[in-house]
Amino acid sequence: MKRLIWVVVIMAAVGGAAYSLFGRALPVEMISPTVTTVREYVAEDAKTRLANEYVIDMPIAGTLERLELEVGDEVRKGQVIARIDPFALEQQLRQAEARVEQSRAQVTGVDVGKPKEEDIRSAAVRVQEARNSLEVARKTRSAALINHDEAKKAFDRAQTLLGDGAVSQSFFDEAEMRYKGLAEDLKRLESQEAAASQALELAELADQRMRGSIDDNEYLRRLHLAEIEALESQVDMLKSDLAKTQIASPVTGPVIEKFVDDRGVFAPGTPILNIGDLGSIEIECDVLSEEIASIRVGGPVEITGKALMGKLIAGEVKRIFPTGFMKMSALGVEQQRVKTLITFDNSEAGLRPGTSVDVKIITAESKDVLAAPDRSTIRRNNEWHVFKVEGRRAKLTPVTIGLRNDDWAEIVEGLNPGDTIIGEPKNELADGARVKPLN
Repeated sequence: MKRLIWVVVIMAAVGGAAYSLFGRALPVEMISPTVTTVREYVAEDAKTRLANEYVIDMPIAGTLERLELEVGDEVRKGQVIARIDPFALEQQLRQAEARVEQSRAQVTGVDVGKPKEEDIRSAAVRVQEARNSLEVARKTRSAALINHDEAKKAFDRAQTLLGDGAVSQSFFDEAEMRYKGLAEDLKRLESQEAAASQALELAELADQRMRGSIDDNEYLRRLHLAEIEALESQVDMLKSDLAKTQIASPVTGPVIEKFVDDRGVFAPGTPILNIGDLGSIEIECDVLSEEIASIRVGGPVEITGKALMGKLIAGEVKRIFPTGFMKMSALGVEQQRVKTLITFDNSEAGLRPGTSVDVKIITAESKDVLAAPDRSTIRRNNEWHVFKVEGRRAKLTPVTIGLRNDDWAEIVEGLNPGDTIIGEPKNELADGARVKPLN
């Protein structure tokens, strides 16, 4: 009797299972594969940053007025961001212009009488002034040469380190800008020294000729004309320096760093402000080292994120750094990653430095291919399958998959356009089970 009871129970269970699989139709989502573009990509969190930063320094020696800008303030290209007190230069310019007019007046009256005693004394005073000016010019150029040579060495080191990937582009740009700026200052100071040497030569010649041949009016005429030429050169240099007292921003962007707060006297080359170039904004992301092999410079990138308010903008891979580094993930796992830079058009996006974005770096693409939702595929016995619907029954069908991502799987073999498949197979779904459309 007990055996009979157990046989009945087992038969009932088997019959119930068979009915559930083959008798009762399971409601499922029925869809068809579609022709679309399937892309494989590497998805990462990323942030924007500025590729170019400009250190604004003192173009000439002088008294810098108190800076009104603060870190974070945005400036426009050409906007005056700092001012040097022009009073001393204006006075020097007035004196030089007055001496030009004096020399011109002397040319006019060169033929009237002999040189007076005061003219001879004035010539001696000019010789001494010229000697003092030449000595100052030589000392100033010597100091500038030391700064120039140090900046040249720093630039050469930065150029080597940049080639090795050991420093950033902005570090190299800063070293290059400082070196070029000091080189320009050195040329200007060399010109000033040459002008001072020429002025001394002219002054000594004038003193000698005035003492030895005071009746040589033609000589005096040439002398005054030479003085005018030297003084006009000095006037031009003073006007050039005076124009540099209004320091303008070379780019549009935010103030990143402020080196000087209060009014003070500073030497040429002293850093004042660090300004970022908003036109050079780029995206920096850290890619897992095992995924970096599939990424290529110039490859397309899709950029999204909350800051873009639903918009998708296109970018491309600009640079892949040659070495990796260890980084702790949000789950506390140490991972090896490789820094990657992405360029994009920020004119419409309007992103600022330090903004979080999501990027998808496209590594492969198949256009106009038959594809099924990735959720419709399952893996059995190390092969991919889908459930194809035939005669209201689910048929486990092997398929060959090409590219795939979180949304789509490219179907290379196994399905045709117009086939009906189950969109998301459930655990209780078996090969040959009866199915019906999900309402």
